[in-house]
Amino acid sequence: MRQLSLFEAFAIEPSVRTVSIDDNKLEVYDFFTGAGGFSTGAEQAGCRVVYACDACPKALETHRRNHPHVRHQCVRLPDAAAVVQLPTDGRRYHVHCSPPCTKLSSINRINAFETSSKTLQLAKATDMVEWSLQMMLSSGCTSWSLEQVASSEVIATLKKARRAYPGRVAWARLDFALLGVPQHRVRIIAGTPRLVARLQRLSARSRQRSVRNAIPNARGNHVRHGCSYTKSWLRPNRKPGQTKYVTVKASWSDNCRSIQKPAHTIRGRHAPTWVTMRNGKAIDHRVFLPHEMAVLQTFPRDYRLPTRKFDAYLQVGNAIPPLIAKLLLEDEAKLGASR
Repeated sequence: MRQLSLFEAFAIEPSVRTVSIDDNKLEVYDFFTGAGGFSTGAEQAGCRVVYACDACPKALETHRRNHPHVRHQCVRLPDAAAVVQLPTDGRRYHVHCSPPCTKLSSINRINAFETSSKTLQLAKATDMVEWSLQMMLSSGCTSWSLEQVASSEVIATLKKARRAYPGRVAWARLDFALLGVPQHRVRIIAGTPRLVARLQRLSARSRQRSVRNAIPNARGNHVRHGCSYTKSWLRPNRKPGQTKYVTVKASWSDNCRSIQKPAHTIRGRHAPTWVTMRNGKAIDHRVFLPHEMAVLQTFPRDYRLPTRKFDAYLQVGNAIPPLIAKLLLEDEAKLGASR
């Protein structure tokens, strides 16, 4: 049976565009773009980002300030108005999706009590991943990529997509620290087999960078992540409304990592803290500034962030590190330039 095309599946009237004579750069269409981590890395790789969409107006404004040449659209996906932006004239282009991962993250689910509401939210998050895969794989794009947390639901969805599109779906669970990002950030990168294989080849301990290497003027000798507890154990015979785990509140000396190593995972709602430790005790602590978090996420130092700190922390913490997009697309961009 013939596989439906993207536009047949969504009942969209395709808009035909003429190929730009500007250059032969690989075009990039960035869905769930956020503050622009993937777009920034794609441009560093030599690609041309032409379209970006997100449901958050504040994140899209940050993207617009740093990528004014891109066509922006504020839309809550899935939406046919965004899908119709993809070209249909045979040009080479890459599509990237970073669907929201909050409901799929094990960090955010560790103390969640099972309710029908939370189960529904998890199902919706999984559906968004499935929609992203279906949209990209049926679009006719040259290459595609997806970034997500390494959850069992995401892996099951990827396996389903691989059965439907044999030979076109690959993925790898990667620690971004092994690719040069100065933090341990474990994510699944899915995409065309060639792109995923490239990241796997590049992943090595020799590429690791420390916090000290990324931020020479560190304001402490350790970095403490935003976790407020240090120990947890399963609560026996828990009652409705009780958390799954019993936790112990952390002190400033807990959950710290030397700046001679990569930092913990940077998160949107929990800014890390500089801690100065002597003889195993914390004697000083200072919260990271947004631009310091951005450096650990490999954003350029001159990247324009929101003036409101909460917005900056949230957008930077939720972004994909630009370095990952750069490494992912470098070869693909060179292939397009040589034609």
